[in-house]
Amino acid sequence: MSQDVSAAYERITRAGTIAYWWRVLRFALLGRDPQRVDEVSVWALCVPFRLWNRPCRYSGKTFGDLYSSGAKRPLRWLLPLRWVYLLFLFWWPLVALFRAIRHGFRGAGDRYRRDLSRPDLALFHNKSEFSQREFAWMRPDYALGMFYAVEFDRTKKPFFALDGKHEFAEACARAALPMPKAFSSQEAAARGGEYIVKNPTADLGYGVFAASAKDLSELEDSTGLIVQERLRNHRALREMFSDDAPLSTFRVTTVVDPSSKKPVIWRTSIRIGRKGSVVDNTAQGGIWSQINRETGEIYAGVTKKSFNKRTKSTPGTYSAHPDTGVTFEGVKIPWWQEGRALALEAHEKLCPDALTLGWDVALAEDGPVLLEVNVWTTVYDYDPPDDAFSLGCDEIIRRLRETHRG
Repeated sequence: MSQDVSAAYERITRAGTIAYWWRVLRFALLGRDPQRVDEVSVWALCVPFRLWNRPCRYSGKTFGDLYSSGAKRPLRWLLPLRWVYLLFLFWWPLVALFRAIRHGFRGAGDRYRRDLSRPDLALFHNKSEFSQREFAWMRPDYALGMFYAVEFDRTKKPFFALDGKHEFAEACARAALPMPKAFSSQEAAARGGEYIVKNPTADLGYGVFAASAKDLSELEDSTGLIVQERLRNHRALREMFSDDAPLSTFRVTTVVDPSSKKPVIWRTSIRIGRKGSVVDNTAQGGIWSQINRETGEIYAGVTKKSFNKRTKSTPGTYSAHPDTGVTFEGVKIPWWQEGRALALEAHEKLCPDALTLGWDVALAEDGPVLLEVNVWTTVYDYDPPDDAFSLGCDEIIRRLRETHRG
C-alpha cells in the first residue's frame, strides 16, 4: 500500500459521528457547500433533500419523482417523504454501526468509519468489500451526479439538453459527428429491413426494441419514437459474443483537466450484451469490463449484480462470454484509438464546459459511432487507475464556489 493511498484513506475516514451530524446539518438544513474533499460524500447525500421538489434533470424530474416513483400522487402528498429522507440522513450512523458489527467486533471501528464517510459506496454497493486503495480512489459517481443536479438547478447550462435523445441526435448532426442513420417510421417501413426503436423517455436501456419494417408499418402511434438503422458489431466482437448478441458499446468517460481546461480520458470500458437481448446495458444483465487505457485490452468483467457482491479476493467474474465460451480477457477492442478520439471530439464540440461525461460509442462494422452521452454516468470499475475521488471532488468544490459567486 503506497503512502499516497494510505494518506488519502486516512483523510477521507478521519471524521467521526459528531462530525457527520454537523455536516448533515450544514449541507441539508443550512444549504452550505463542501469545503474539503472528505466532506463531498456526505454533501452529495444531502443534495436530494435540498432540491426535493425542484427539477434536477433535463427531463424535468425531481428527486421527489425519482425517490417515490412507485407511489401514487395523492399518497406522495400525504406522506412526507422528504422529511423521512432527512430522518434517514440523521439515522445513518446507527445503520453504519449495525453494518459494522454484523461481521464481528474485530475491525468494526474501521468498517464504521468507512461507511460513515463514504455512504455512497456503502449504500449502492452494500454487499461489496472494497480495499483501502479502491475506497480512497474509487470514482465519485454519486457525488458527480449530485453535483450535476445542483449545477442544473443553479445554471441550466445548455449541455444538459444532451440528456434528451432527440436533442443529442440533433447536436451530433450539427457538429457532423457520426451516429446511426435515423428515419421516420414511415420512411423505415417503406425502405424495408431491421431497425432499433427507442423511446426517448425511458432510461437504462428500457424502451429500446428491435423492429422490422413490417412492425413499424403496423404501429398505431410512433410519435416521439427514434427509429435508427440496426448496426452490427465489428467482426472481431461477433466472433467472441455471437452474431445475435446486441451491439456492444465502448464507454469512454471524459473529464476536463483543471490545468489545460481540455477533456481527457478518465475511464474506458466495454459493455457486453447477452444472447437474445437488444441492449448491452448492465441494468439488464450485460457485462461491464474495464479496458486498459494504454493498450486497449479488455479486462475480466463483472455484472451489476456480481459487482455488488464482489470481495477483495475476487474482483472479476467473467473472462469469457457466458453464451459462447470464447475468452475476451486480454483481447484488444476494435476501433480503440478511433473510439477514444471520437469521445474527446464530441466533448470539445458539444459541451466543453461539462466536468465529466460518459460517452457510449458503438463498435460497429464500419467504424465507431456515437449512441448517446450520459450526464449522470456510473461505472463498475474494480481497478481505479488514478486518484479519481480526490481529483473529481476537488473540481466539484471549485465549481460549486464558482456557481455561488455567479
